[in-house]
Amino acid sequence: MDKVLVLNSDYSPLNITTLTRGFVLVSKGKAEVVKKGENDIITSIGNYVRPVIIRLLEYIKYRPRITKVSRRRIFQRDNHTCQYCGTKRNLTIDHILPRSRGGGNSWQNLTTSCSRCNSLKGDRTPSEANMKLLSKPYEPSIFSDVLYQGIGKVWEDFTESFK
Repeated sequence: MDKVLVLNSDYSPLNITTLTRGFVLVSKGKAEVVKKGENDIITSIGNYVRPVIIRLLEYIKYRPRITKVSRRRIFQRDNHTCQYCGTKRNLTIDHILPRSRGGGNSWQNLTTSCSRCNSLKGDRTPSEANMKLLSKPYEPSIFSDVLYQGIGKVWEDFTESFK
């Protein structure tokens, strides 16, 4: 895994960064390793601990960022499956509340749809078209595998250590 979970000094999650950036923060003394990886980083100078979770030593004030919506992320969130019929072919993006009625490009309003279901639904809401969504659209967190593969497992292991 080449991603590192960064915690604030109060152990609240801050973001996810690259292995290189995490290593530099630790080597400069700005962060400490909370959980290390199984394999060390081997260089010509020596062996170093591979950080998986690091904690900043000084508290950083921040505003949580909104996760940007993209076509690829919508498909990943919906597991590349039409949310109306369940097929995995000819996928498109569908606005649950059509744009002509004021529906925007948000996580809660976009879903994966096959071109057939998208055409059948047309300029209507799913209830008006008598179509039911297989799952409710949601905005993924930074710990979701939609954004970073495998980071959810690291976070679960970390929170389990406090129980």
